[in-house]
Amino acid sequence: MNLKSLVLSSLLAGAAFAVQGAGAATIERTAGINLVDDGVGGFNAHFGDNFAASTVNDTFTDVFTFQINRPFDAAASLTSVYLNTPQTKDLSFSGFSLYRYDPNTHAIMGNAIAGIDESGFGSHPTDSWSLEGYGLAGGYYAIQVDGKVRGAGGGTFGADLTVSPVPEPQAWGMLAAGVGVLGAFARRRKSRRA
Repeated sequence: MNLKSLVLSSLLAGAAFAVQGAGAATIERTAGINLVDDGVGGFNAHFGDNFAASTVNDTFTDVFTFQINRPFDAAASLTSVYLNTPQTKDLSFSGFSLYRYDPNTHAIMGNAIAGIDESGFGSHPTDSWSLEGYGLAGGYYAIQVDGKVRGAGGGTFGADLTVSPVPEPQAWGMLAAGVGVLGAFARRRKSRRA
């Protein structure tokens, strides 16, 4: 095979791959999370996304943003199930993460907390991911969901977020001082009885 034939074959093969991948796109969406006060200092939220049949074979990156103004702990979960396509997950997740970001540049600040794939096995398992973060500083945060639409009818996922407040260092100091005062009163009361 001469060089000219080799180059022509390479170009044809590359064009064939480009045509196959031409229909696939990347869907990128960003939305704010509506945090609902839980009545005890924390917040809860439910969020998700739907994909139409026209998005089959497209990859997606959904970013859900929120702001917390004080230190907090967070836990989130992500779930999707088989719906329209037998033997194929409607959505195939490749990532689930929580990270702090700069609201002006949208740059990630620090390390992202990676989710754990807890998907089941067997026929039609639920696709399930979770993540947890402790002692996070207040600021702007995002939860990112990455994946691919596989179902003939598209697909849907749902997620939830629970945010719990973390006591400030001053609160721990006040708690320790209160316990110390109670201890002093108990010793004083005990010495009076003796």
